[in-house]
Amino acid sequence: MRPAVGPDAFVDTGEKTTPPAQNDLDGATLFDILGNERRRACLYCLAEHGTALSVSTLGKQVARAVADAETDSDELYDSVYISLCQTHLPKLDAVGLVEYEQDRKRVCQGPRFDAIRDQFEAARTPREQAAESLRAETIVSVLTVAIGGAAVASPPTARTVLLSGLVGIHLFVLILGSASPFRSSD
Repeated sequence: MRPAVGPDAFVDTGEKTTPPAQNDLDGATLFDILGNERRRACLYCLAEHGTALSVSTLGKQVARAVADAETDSDELYDSVYISLCQTHLPKLDAVGLVEYEQDRKRVCQGPRFDAIRDQFEAARTPREQAAESLRAETIVSVLTVAIGGAAVASPPTARTVLLSGLVGIHLFVLILGSASPFRSSD
């Protein structure tokens, strides 16, 4: 008996394959899934939104996430959209991390998404982690200068209130930063 070769080698039965049990993701599978920047960006976008997205919307966000300074994300979009449809989403769907409805061009978190959340968050690049930290530091710095300047120019009773508010804002940011799900445990 000869093995089937060519376009007739694969027959679509129309049945959806069931991914293995949630704890069956081995290290090699995780490494393969998270080893691709577009798949990491896709998982990150789905984690941020928490709801189903059109592949078009997801493609735009992934293109924005993977574009470098020299590349325009609009130019990259077509490549990202095609690779999501043909490669990345079917691969993520096969292991249960996403549910990809090819006919409707919609994608959402799959039944095993929570099992990988920690791994793909740990796989974020140092540049992504630094950018997130820089945003918080910038906000705190601007608030400190603004409130400190207002405190210096205000009467003594208002100064006390402003400086107390400044301390409160710093405590709030510290608490918020330590509770962030994206914070590194190093």
